[in-house]
Amino acid sequence: MSSAEKCPRTEAISALVDDELAEPARTALDVHLKGCAICTPVLAEFRQLRTAFTALPDVTPDVDFALLVDRRIAAAGVTRPKSKPQRWRWWQFAPATLGGALSLSLGVYLGGTLMLGSQITAQPAALQMAAFTAIPPGALCPALQACNSMGR
Repeated sequence: MSSAEKCPRTEAISALVDDELAEPARTALDVHLKGCAICTPVLAEFRQLRTAFTALPDVTPDVDFALLVDRRIAAAGVTRPKSKPQRWRWWQFAPATLGGALSLSLGVYLGGTLMLGSQITAQPAALQMAAFTAIPPGALCPALQACNSMGR
């Protein structure tokens, strides 16, 4: 980044102080910080904060605060608010009702077309038994009368 470009986000400066930036971004940010009068005080403040935080001792509490808070809440008699049962509105059932009605209607329609348009039920019994003739299906006939005993 050059000084003519806009300043980087403060997260990038903080990552630079914490040594969390990759090398290309680190080099570009260093170049920008050398020439930017706005970002230099921010960098100095982040470095001062890091020094102050590293000087603090590590404190490990010997008490489980969550357990103490839970006990105090139970002793105070505070009850958790009961969740209200959800009331269903008519519009919440509308998509399922519409989908069910369409599914049933489509099933009845398709079932009806299968039953009414069936070739087996519309043909006489002699034509239904034509599958059991001596001429195999797909055989070539020299004339129509030669393959069909009825002459059709």
